Amino acid sequence: MNIEELKPDAKFDELKVRVLSKEGPRQVQSRDRVLHVWDILVADETGTTTLTLWGATAGDEYKVQQVITISNGWCKMFRDKKQISLGREGKMFPAEDDPNLPTKIPE
Repeated sequence: MNIEELKPDAKFDELKVRVLSKEGPRQVQSRDRVLHVWDILVADETGTTTLTLWGATAGDEYKVQQVITISNGWCKMFRDKKQISLGREGKMFPAEDDPNLPTKIPE
C-alpha cells in the first residue's frame, strides 16, 4: 500500500516510508494527565503524511532519512489532512533503504 491509497478511518496492512522530518515530543493535556506526542513527516513515491507517535521517547530511535515499515497501522483525517498512527496493534520497524522513496520534502 502507499500513502495515496490510504483511506480515512481505516486500517492498513503495511506501508514503507522514509522519515523526512520529526518534531517532538510536545506535551498535550488529557483529561487527567499530560501526554507526549511526536509528529513525524513521512513520504513515499505518492506523497507525504504525518505519522503520530504517542509517548515521551516514542520517536527517539527513528532518524531523519531512515526508511521504516509500518504494519497494522491506522489512518484518520486531522485538520483536513491524512494522518497515520500505530493504533493499538500497529508495529513500526527499520527497513532497508529504498532509492525510490523521496529524500526531501516535495515542493
